[in-house]
Amino acid sequence: MKKNKVILSLVPFLILTGCATAPPVLHATRALIDGPIKSADTSVVPQQLSEVLETQQQGYTGQYNNIEFILGQQYTSALGELCTVVYLKKSEQLAKQERRAACKNANQQWVITPQVIENKNNQISFGA
Repeated sequence: MKKNKVILSLVPFLILTGCATAPPVLHATRALIDGPIKSADTSVVPQQLSEVLETQQQGYTGQYNNIEFILGQQYTSALGELCTVVYLKKSEQLAKQERRAACKNANQQWVITPQVIENKNNQISFGA
């Protein structure tokens, strides 16, 4: 009976001791990627449109190379870049509109960011 009391009093202590030890620290033996991933689809916005993105407010409508665009809301991306939503539409199309983001990169250039999910049937660009 006394043995059982001693064993039962030691069980919580043993459990807490097991939880108090730190897990082992693991170090990777090889890199998961070779280098930073750079998107090849990023296109620099022409100078004329860069000036529009710098100076105009949300709701501004313009046209460039037969592409109509409307500036949307500005926001800060997860990378800390200043971005603006841009709605693009080919002039000859009635309702097809594509939502894209134009962001100011580290070189202070405005670029149209690539789509997360590309739709090969609906790629509108400024032709830059």
